[in-house]
Amino acid sequence: MGIVGKVVEYAVKPAMRQVGYLAHCKRNLEKLQTRVNELSAARERLELEVVRAEEKGEEIQTDVQNWLKHMVEITEKANELWKRDTQAKMSCLRGVCPNPVLRYKLGRRSTKLQQAVVNHYAKRDFASISYKVRPQEVSMVSDKHYEAFDSRNLTVKKIMDELRIPNTDLILVYGIGGVGKTTLVEEVLRQAVKEKLFADAVMVRSVQNLDLEVIQKEIARKLGMEVYESETMSDRALRLCNRIKAKKVLVILDNIWESIDLQSVGLPCVPTCRILLTSRTRKLLSTEKRLQKDFVLQVLNEEEAWRLFETKAGGVVKNPNIQTVATEVAKKCGGLPVLVVTVASSLRNRTTLPVWRDALRCLKVFDNEHSAEHEAYSALEWSYNQLDDQKLKPLFLICGMLARLGGAYATLTNLLKYTIGLGLFNNIDSVEHAQYALHSRIEELKDSCLLLESEDNTSFTMHDMVHDVAISIASKGQHALLRTYGDELKEWPNNKDFLENCTMISLPCKNIPRLPEVLKCQQLEFFHLQYDGDLLEIPGNFFEEMRKLKVMDFTNVHIWSLPPSLLLLENLRTLCLDQCVVGDITLLGQLSQLEILSFIYSKLKVLPKEIGKLTRLRLLDLSWCSELKTISPNVISSLKSLEDLRMKNSFNGWVPEGVTGERSNASLLELKDLPRLAALSIHVPDASSIPTDLFTDKLKRYEILIGTAPKWDDVDETLNTLKLHEMRKLMHLHSENCPGAGPFFPNLKVLHVVACVALKDPVLSAIPFKNLTTLEVVGCHRLKYLTTYTIAKTLKRLREMTVGHCKRMRGIGATTSDADDAGNDGEICFSQLQSLKLYSLPRLQDFFSGNCIVKFRSLKTVHIYKCPELKINSLEWKSSPELGVQITEEVVRDYYWCRKDDDDNDDEVDTDGGVGDGNESNDDVYCSVGDGDDIADDRSCEDSNGDSDGDAVIDDGGWRSWWW
Repeated sequence: MGIVGKVVEYAVKPAMRQVGYLAHCKRNLEKLQTRVNELSAARERLELEVVRAEEKGEEIQTDVQNWLKHMVEITEKANELWKRDTQAKMSCLRGVCPNPVLRYKLGRRSTKLQQAVVNHYAKRDFASISYKVRPQEVSMVSDKHYEAFDSRNLTVKKIMDELRIPNTDLILVYGIGGVGKTTLVEEVLRQAVKEKLFADAVMVRSVQNLDLEVIQKEIARKLGMEVYESETMSDRALRLCNRIKAKKVLVILDNIWESIDLQSVGLPCVPTCRILLTSRTRKLLSTEKRLQKDFVLQVLNEEEAWRLFETKAGGVVKNPNIQTVATEVAKKCGGLPVLVVTVASSLRNRTTLPVWRDALRCLKVFDNEHSAEHEAYSALEWSYNQLDDQKLKPLFLICGMLARLGGAYATLTNLLKYTIGLGLFNNIDSVEHAQYALHSRIEELKDSCLLLESEDNTSFTMHDMVHDVAISIASKGQHALLRTYGDELKEWPNNKDFLENCTMISLPCKNIPRLPEVLKCQQLEFFHLQYDGDLLEIPGNFFEEMRKLKVMDFTNVHIWSLPPSLLLLENLRTLCLDQCVVGDITLLGQLSQLEILSFIYSKLKVLPKEIGKLTRLRLLDLSWCSELKTISPNVISSLKSLEDLRMKNSFNGWVPEGVTGERSNASLLELKDLPRLAALSIHVPDASSIPTDLFTDKLKRYEILIGTAPKWDDVDETLNTLKLHEMRKLMHLHSENCPGAGPFFPNLKVLHVVACVALKDPVLSAIPFKNLTTLEVVGCHRLKYLTTYTIAKTLKRLREMTVGHCKRMRGIGATTSDADDAGNDGEICFSQLQSLKLYSLPRLQDFFSGNCIVKFRSLKTVHIYKCPELKINSLEWKSSPELGVQITEEVVRDYYWCRKDDDDNDDEVDTDGGVGDGNESNDDVYCSVGDGDDIADDRSCEDSNGDSDGDAVIDDGGWRSWWW
């Protein structure tokens, strides 16, 4: 028996296995198909997670990239089994008889690939898909606002010398407010990062409100550490200390106003920790037991000040009649950059000599060092007095208050709500036009240098000295009660004269005393309260003596019930209950004059039917109300004056069209009953719930998310945006097939198409896109092209293009057989395109197929990653001398990981998800992976190692049973 067993083991079993390759070829292929379908589903799930992570700006783990890379490699091997010419060679005698040799090798290869699929599938789970990348400091991105004066360059050089040698632990830059300390240390930060002096460099701005825990958390986050709210400050300080000891770190704390215990924050006195501070006084850290070096930043010398003044005031100062007076005005700015810039900007291109003489009269001479700051305030107040009384002065004061509330940046969203409520745009009849007017006036304040340039057009900021002046003016002239964010109000003022004349109250305080039974402020128009405590009890008669109130903003408070005296506020136009926990809000339905109602980030579960009584409401903001699950039916349709509805990352439980019976929630059909609706921000998970002709040219501004994305926070709210996310059944993007079209998304600026895996037709074949500025297409694996020649020629305003993870993408554009496209050898110029990103496109061969030449006249950034087939030296790239970025072959070839697809007739995709060759009999086969053997160049299915295991013995059984 032992000998027989050995014979069976070493002779019979191998022979049977070889025969099985031939006899069970069809069954082996079917098993392979099943395994491949399972693996393909796992790949799609993983790729969706990858797309989500990349949208958040996270980096993908190496093992995940390698898994997907290997997936593509073995998929191509498996796909070879389903090629037409491979199938054709399985028969001989012109298809009459099967080819046993080829069938044997095909069966053998499918068996091996099946095992490779099983092994790869077992490795599909990962502990982590991605990891966060720390954001870059804004000041490190650009130095366009830095004026390189000799006096500043010398100080920067001295500080850099100190940072290069380990002689000091702490460097202090001090000087009068407005002298340019922040700008100078930003330049130090840029140079330190550029020279790689430190492993990490972080900057915390505007530390005058000394909350050590807030400072500690910001430093930790910028160093890439996790910040746990439940963690004590001392525990976090220990972790931060250990993190800093491990690597050389530069920490910059800007604009500190009082002594700070660096050790308690977690900034140890060790060689790896260097600290750079800015302050208005040298005495601030005299008790710090660290090796210190102090640098005083003096005002600009007369020559530098004049050069800066001349730049900001314009060519008018060269006029001989004005130049002498202008020189004197510049001198009276005392060399303070903030004053030079502000005063010069206020006088920019003023050609009348009396205006200049009046400015000279108003500005006082800087007599000595001790009076300089007082005189600086006087000069800034003079600039304020040059503003238009009705348009800009009240806006400037509100900006000053908001800038103090919001820290570095304050949002234009809040500013718009406040200014509409206060009646600053009474002669403007729509929210849309009020928004345009607000932007225009903000630009006027920037032109006067009373506001600073921000990184986007959704926020604004002020120099700290300027908004101190704004607060001072408001406190004196408007009898305002104002506090800084984080302050503590110990008691309510009891000065009767002050309260009776008070027009503004802003208390963003961490602690507020119990509200009085009645707050007697008969002239009060603006009331802002931000409370970090627990439940806020509002006495029933609290609002009884403030009937002129126009704007009320209660932020971050817990309000279970609204007081009856709220109904006495007959002039209330704006009500903001943002970041609040609210209970019963049915009382709000009786505020018949209300025009703005906001619940941003509030814990609101139900929007009751009473809200439908607010027939004058023009703007309703429910953004980020993640717990809002119910909007009573017909509430939205009752708001006939509504112009702006904001529901970003909020309610999305829309009742589909055609549902019979009584509805329990809002329907998108209600939006069609709003005749003035011009701005809309919503999320619609199910496209089938969108009624016809919903998104028409009546919409001037919109953010529309259609699909299953959990949230979206990566778009510019000022741009018309459409995001299609994980619409797995979407195959064609045509206006006649897309719900809500008619005309389809007018004036579209930003288009994101993400993880629409069934989409086949070119994306830009149906949507009005002549105004498109940003295009992102990610994870659409069945797309071969984005657009056609005719449509590409209309993309005159496109500035950013990102295409990634589209496995079948052959070209960004292609010529077609249509009459308007056929035979063109023309030129396409993307004249405004500045950023181009192409990644994970294994089959991308050309930017544009055909003979047309593509030119890029404004291109600044090119990122090409994992595009192994892209012809870098093809016609369109070589014919673009305007291209300002060097693209090398190595950029792509370093990431060569996908084999060339030799089949010029790419696979087709069926509606059922199967991948095949266009033949109905094969279209359900989904070949994705394989391992071990390759298809030889002659398509003969040779083994990859060239071995010869011998042919299987075929008896006279049934050929037909093996036929495939």
